Amino acid sequence: MGGRTAENPRRIFTVALFRPYERKATKSTDQMSTLTPKGAKAAEKAEAKAAKVSAPEPAVVETPEAPEKIKIRRKDGATPTRRQAEAARMERLHPTLTAKQQRKADARARQQERMEAWERTENSPARQLVRDYVDTRWTVAEFMLPAMVLVMAGVMATMQNAVLSTNIAMILWVLLLVTIINVAIMWHGFKKLLAERHPNEPKRGLLVYMFNRALMIRRFRQPGPRVKRGEAI
Repeated sequence: MGGRTAENPRRIFTVALFRPYERKATKSTDQMSTLTPKGAKAAEKAEAKAAKVSAPEPAVVETPEAPEKIKIRRKDGATPTRRQAEAARMERLHPTLTAKQQRKADARARQQERMEAWERTENSPARQLVRDYVDTRWTVAEFMLPAMVLVMAGVMATMQNAVLSTNIAMILWVLLLVTIINVAIMWHGFKKLLAERHPNEPKRGLLVYMFNRALMIRRFRQPGPRVKRGEAI
């Protein structure tokens, strides 16, 4: 009895020393199980699944296509020397022509020279003054060409009557005489005006130029009139 009573305190001390820890562990696990509902894990799994489904899919970035390969053009031949390049340039500036091509080129050059000379002559101050002097007045010469057409038609219509046809033809000579007198009067007044405006200008060819200008109908004169009839020059 004494031995049993001696052992009891030791056992009680040992149980009291280690058993509370066991009780706490079991108690904590029991508390977690009691506090956590059974469907919590299932709800968490459902939320995670819904989050995965609702999450937007990552955008697909299209990679740019690779650029096409640049084609390298190879040289047809060797690079020309400086002398060859200079010869080619001179050939472009002064090409070698055949005899036929040379004749055509010479004809074009002569025509161009004539046009330039004609423009220089027409643009001279004396000729400009002649044109303006004739264009500002009425002249008998400008009716000469229409009168010639009418006289020739009258002569052909009266060929059976020689006297009448001769008289009609005389009208043309009268008009020609009046035209000459009219141009002579115009020339006399023009010389005075030319001496006042351009004293150093030569008068060569101006009389014939005045007659041809006055003989042409005003509408067909070239260059065209730049002044009106009766306008002061």
